[in-house]
Amino acid sequence: MFYLEDLNDGREFELGSLDITKESIIDFAEKFDPQAFHLDEDVASKMFGGLIASGWHTASLCNRLVVDGFLGSAACMASPGVDELRFVKPVFGGDVLTGKITVVSTKQSEKKPDRGLAKLKIEMFNAGNELVLSMLGNVIIGCRP
Repeated sequence: MFYLEDLNDGREFELGSLDITKESIIDFAEKFDPQAFHLDEDVASKMFGGLIASGWHTASLCNRLVVDGFLGSAACMASPGVDELRFVKPVFGGDVLTGKITVVSTKQSEKKPDRGLAKLKIEMFNAGNELVLSMLGNVIIGCRP
């Protein structure tokens, strides 16, 4: 279990990888982001060279990696939100995405000393090690009992 005291500035956590399929791109887009370049191969090919995942789909996949690779092992209490979210490069069917967290800073709460705020840089890379998503997130994490 990771506690606030374990999260030194600059500490990195590898989050693992997952595959993204054309079918999952279309399925997500039909439900949540039905824009042509997520659903129509011809439109997407002209704009991006192929069907691309919604940025929100990529962010959701990123969140899955964050939960599995970090939050599930941390004394996580909640998140007050994200300061910054960037969809840097398109994600295509067949891409393998890998995630990484870098601790930016931590601060123990003065009002509730049993917890604090961790600011985390969260990144996703494709198989070519190109950055496809970056996020600056905040997580409330418990202190060591």
